[in-house]
Amino acid sequence: MHHDRRYPYYQPRNNHRHNNNGFNNRNHPNRKPNRYRGEDASKFENAKLADFIGQIYSLCKDQHGCRFLQRQLDLDHSNATAIFEETQMAVVELMMDPFGNYLIQKLLEKVNNKERLILIRNASPSFVTIALNPHGTRALQKLVELLNSKEEAKLVVEALSSDVVLLARDLNGNHVIQKCLQVLDPPDSQFIFDAASAHCLEIATHRHGCCVLQRCIDHGSKENRSELCSIISKYTVDLARDAYGNYVVQYVLERDENDAIKTIVNAVKGDLISLSLHKFGSNVIEKCLKCTPYAEDIINELLNNNDQLVKLLHDSYGNYVLQTALNVSKATQLEKLSDALIPLIPEMRNTPHAKKILHKLNPHARTISQKNPSADESGDLTKSSPSPTTIET
Repeated sequence: MHHDRRYPYYQPRNNHRHNNNGFNNRNHPNRKPNRYRGEDASKFENAKLADFIGQIYSLCKDQHGCRFLQRQLDLDHSNATAIFEETQMAVVELMMDPFGNYLIQKLLEKVNNKERLILIRNASPSFVTIALNPHGTRALQKLVELLNSKEEAKLVVEALSSDVVLLARDLNGNHVIQKCLQVLDPPDSQFIFDAASAHCLEIATHRHGCCVLQRCIDHGSKENRSELCSIISKYTVDLARDAYGNYVVQYVLERDENDAIKTIVNAVKGDLISLSLHKFGSNVIEKCLKCTPYAEDIINELLNNNDQLVKLLHDSYGNYVLQTALNVSKATQLEKLSDALIPLIPEMRNTPHAKKILHKLNPHARTISQKNPSADESGDLTKSSPSPTTIET
């Protein structure tokens, strides 16, 4: 493969394939051991678990040894007890091991209820640390997925309840919280909603936290969902301006939560022009316009600020708000919007968004040009050759 030196990650490498002095020579005396090399795979061919009793812990942390143990669990469920006996006290370490975590996931499936409970008890004091680990998070998600008793669920809830915000905002931890939302019964997952309600702004304005809040809305009881949407709506303007929070507000607007939606619409109406000119806020305004029962209120507010429409026309975000307003407005409001925009046509010609705006005005252009013949003597609104955005009279 040819490497282009223009790419920032290009690093020329010496080829030691035929150089006996290079460190790729596996017999070189200064060659550093590879901790992932581990046991020889051939060692496990035709082997039985009984051949490694007393060595199981070390096999868990070896690539080939871990695979061998997983095969033994699939071949005979009775092997689970032997593996459990030698790993139960090292379960935390193994859950965070690059290879051991796979063994623990399989072991949790195969052990009996009593043994699974012991593994959960042994690991529960370290659940937060495990959840934050890139290997541990997978093992812990599997553990949550396999919970089958109130006692097991209680151990998980008690271990995680004090650190929901930390976990929700973490690259690995947020997946554990989302798994809890999917698996736990509503009374057991209440601790997540309590934290989300108390720290809504902190969670919603984070790359991973905003996803957790959306899953809360998906999996919560009707009461929890309504309460959380209501709290989110109270932070509408702050969240609408945030790179991640705006997605949470939009998510509420897609749900059947009328009280929260009314609060959001009233909040954006009070700061409509500013939000329409904002990179993230404009997305929220467009979403509000697509909420059919409330679009009329937003458009009326735009018409009440018709002296500010020129700002939206020239703005790289605001023009999309105008386009959406023109798309969703009904006949009467569309005519009013057209009447407000047509006097701005000379200025619109100089904007990169002019064609799209003019195209949406086309159905009314003939009538408007008769009302305002000074717009262009020829009636050509774009001063260009005939096209979808050109009107000839």
